[in-house]
Amino acid sequence: MVLVQCPGCGKEVSREAMQCPNCGHPIRTQKPKKNHGCLVAILSVVIFFGIMGAVVVGAIGQNAGIQKAVSGVSDSSEYITMEEYNLIETGMSYDEVKEIVGSAGEVTSQVELNGLKMTIITWYGDGVAGSNANVTFTNDKVTAKAQIGLQ
Repeated sequence: MVLVQCPGCGKEVSREAMQCPNCGHPIRTQKPKKNHGCLVAILSVVIFFGIMGAVVVGAIGQNAGIQKAVSGVSDSSEYITMEEYNLIETGMSYDEVKEIVGSAGEVTSQVELNGLKMTIITWYGDGVAGSNANVTFTNDKVTAKAQIGLQ
């Protein structure tokens, strides 16, 4: 048994006592807590990753539907792949790019100024929802391209 001094009268009292048997002064106001910090941390991590796993699985399951709604394509054959994107080169015509991708894409921007006609065509991908490729044509020739999320 571990003894401590009573803060009221100074007599030795068991550390487990709630109050001093001599003077009645409180020794402890509550029982000591058992240290479960590590267990709580581990359980929190397990629960967090379990929830995140469920969210990711749900998002993957919904990805195709979201991408189809965002892109407006009628079927996945209209999507552009990373392989097709990599075949597109500066100087190609719109018809050549259309042949590579297998669909017309969507005009997302067009401007004519001082004899130059600049058009940006967007093709959607079947990667993550929102994946796409933008190809900029100046007078019907590829002058720039960019992609995000293609597979």
